[in-house]
Amino acid sequence: MTGGVSDREAAVAQLQVLEADQAALAHRIVQPWWWDAASGLLFAGFVSSYAAHRAWVVLLALVLYLAGLRALVAVYRRRTGTWWDARRVGPVQDRVRLAVRWWAIGCAGLLALGGAAEYLLDLRGTMVVVGVLLGTSVALLGRWVTRVYAAGLRAGR
Repeated sequence: MTGGVSDREAAVAQLQVLEADQAALAHRIVQPWWWDAASGLLFAGFVSSYAAHRAWVVLLALVLYLAGLRALVAVYRRRTGTWWDARRVGPVQDRVRLAVRWWAIGCAGLLALGGAAEYLLDLRGTMVVVGVLLGTSVALLGRWVTRVYAAGLRAGR
């Protein structure tokens, strides 16, 4: 029976299943709060390492930062069974890209100011403060991006 009531009911049922799957995915992709906190702490630790004024400390901090990120990604994938690219978050990606662009500009500016204060003005510990500020911003931005993406999935956008 083509075009009949049963075809319409089947289509409605399939659409409801797709919407339920989309809502379940939106719920599943939101990482726990500690994931964002850990990524922020890792970034804060790396940036703060510049306060040591030793190249080997910065290199070690970079290795620990990258290893920590890799571990966080592995935990996320194991927990959710998926991975999504924050640079391609569907219909909300313009909002996300704009926010990340402004964050990157602010990050670069803060790193430049902190580096100048730490190394040129010899204000020891400035990079620790910069690290804490940027680590906090990484955690908050990560949380915001995930929430925006999940809301977009729930809304079917």
